[in-house]
Amino acid sequence: MTKLRTLAMSLGLYLNGVLGGDKYTTYLRHHENTHPETAPMSEREFWRDYRDWQERNPQGRCC
Repeated sequence: MTKLRTLAMSLGLYLNGVLGGDKYTTYLRHHENTHPETAPMSEREFWRDYRDWQERNPQGRCC
């Protein structure tokens, strides 16, 4: 059972990384290291900003 749980957790982490679910965590880490004097965007603000960026830069998409 422990082996199955470990496999499921690893698969979840892998899919989260592949699908971009860890982008906000990466942003928070970057923001803390480079702009500690300002408050970071909320997760909702981050995803809105990211979506707007994608709309302005359609060449970054595969389709």
